[in-house]
Amino acid sequence: AHNPIPHMTGMGVTMVGPTLLEYGTAEQKARHLKGIASGEIRWCLGLSEPNAGSDLASLSTKAQDKGDYFALNGQKVWTSGAAWSDWCFVLCRTDADAQPKHRGLSYILCPMDQKEVEVRPIVQMTGDAEFSEVFFNF
Repeated sequence: AHNPIPHMTGMGVTMVGPTLLEYGTAEQKARHLKGIASGEIRWCLGLSEPNAGSDLASLSTKAQDKGDYFALNGQKVWTSGAAWSDWCFVLCRTDADAQPKHRGLSYILCPMDQKEVEVRPIVQMTGDAEFSEVFFNF
């Protein structure tokens, strides 16, 4: 079946925008929603990890609060559209001691055009590279 949501804006329209509408701050909404709705800003989702897969409670990518930013350290894999995204909605661990483990996770909005973010496309058998590994080294 054909996906009616354009590939380049899909994650912003289907996941990030609705989440910001429900849970985002006024500043986040003002900064991001127009670009998501217009398709000018492309988003990817940093979810799966090499040793966790889709088991989100087992994520090991960490985000440490530095006051005016979060320092992210870890790796995501199978990140759709990372090679052409402007931003990543990264699910990471902000509280290693939280129980159950799901409670220690947070979403961090991360610009992709930083030297601390490395994207390595995964070339598929078809020659396409729709997915990538993403490394965060802050």
